[in-house]
Amino acid sequence: MMYSRRGFLGLGLALLLPTAGRAAPSTPSRNVSNLTPSMKVYPSRYYIIHSDLDRDDVKEAIIRMNKMAEEYHQRTLGFSGEVRDRLPFYLFRNKDDYYASGGLPGSAGVFRGKDLLALAGDHPDPYTWHVVQHEGFHQFAAAVIRGHLPPWLNEGIAEYFGESLFTGDGFISGIIPPGRLKRVQAQIRDNKFRSIAQMMQLSQDAWNSKLTGANYDQAWSMVHFLAHGENGKYQQPFVGFMQALGRGIPFNNAWRRTFGDVNGFEDHWRDYWLGLDPDPTADLYAQATTATLTSFFARAVEQRQHFSSFDEFLQQASDGKIKTGESEDDWLPPDLLAHAVESVNKVKATGALHPEGLHGPQLTLTLSSGMNLVGTALVRYGHVTKVSVDADDTAESVAKARQLIDEGKKPQARTVLMDALKAHPNSPAAKDARDLIKQTR
Repeated sequence: MMYSRRGFLGLGLALLLPTAGRAAPSTPSRNVSNLTPSMKVYPSRYYIIHSDLDRDDVKEAIIRMNKMAEEYHQRTLGFSGEVRDRLPFYLFRNKDDYYASGGLPGSAGVFRGKDLLALAGDHPDPYTWHVVQHEGFHQFAAAVIRGHLPPWLNEGIAEYFGESLFTGDGFISGIIPPGRLKRVQAQIRDNKFRSIAQMMQLSQDAWNSKLTGANYDQAWSMVHFLAHGENGKYQQPFVGFMQALGRGIPFNNAWRRTFGDVNGFEDHWRDYWLGLDPDPTADLYAQATTATLTSFFARAVEQRQHFSSFDEFLQQASDGKIKTGESEDDWLPPDLLAHAVESVNKVKATGALHPEGLHGPQLTLTLSSGMNLVGTALVRYGHVTKVSVDADDTAESVAKARQLIDEGKKPQARTVLMDALKAHPNSPAAKDARDLIKQTR
């Protein structure tokens, strides 16, 4: 089944969230600062971070949280306001301190109306960051936009962001973990989920009274379907639906005007999930790997570190010898690179390095399928400011054009090359394409 890779929030969707979280309090938050005098305070660009974790763990938290806030702001641009005060975030090592400050027993994170709390233990792991991304979005949206959403939509959007992958200079969203997909499909087949109509009418009190994994899975699957189902068919209507909610139109009325009958939605939602391949977002995982490698490679280039080949870069990465710098804008957590190298080896990808790309260092990852993913780092004043990844088929287009020229079909070859350059103007193969165009005159 075709999978749409555009992010629905990139269309300027306004998110109108109530005071939210997996257990939003009914009473005002206690002053956590008074309860955590032993925690050090780390002011950052968008957050005031309180933590008793080790230095590198705090540095990772600062980088992740700042990039997370920028991601959320960018994806609500044009509809949301701006956070004018830095948001409070408490990252705990000790569970007793976490519970004493308002964390719920058995939870790993909570948004308490103003404060974001998370329990990391001795070292944050992927689950820690999933929870922080989920609850952190509730905090961000509540600080910027007010309003009301039903719980399934509230929690489904937060879970959508919870599954996003951090790459060092940004996030890749729209991920479907194969294990979660398998679980969702099983629950659909076995009728373990509520009906869509029941889920849509579930109140916040009913949601909070029984926090079940099935409800979070179903809410996530519904939002993900609206974002990506049927090759992006519902993206624009979903934006219109959210805009209607923002104008105060009741949820049921806004839904009927936009999507029609709930039962029809349920049929399409069910067919979509049961029709997905076992790993439908493998390309997004590969993009995240490419973006991560590019972030580290670009920093190494700025540190004047040289590599004779992609394999040498991987070896240096495996040995922990990649230089990144120590500032907040340069340092990246070594575990992030180690995971990316592991992913490259797992999928048996090959690569190439381009230290002097048009706008900055580039790195190409070639998958076993033949797809080329080109990561490009934008560097300003010696610092990486942005990394983008492009699924680039320019090299294949060049090969096809050469064959057409050999067959005497120069006009067709020129069209192939021009289309490739238009789609991928910064491709490492762009120079070959431009040189070959001269032969089509």
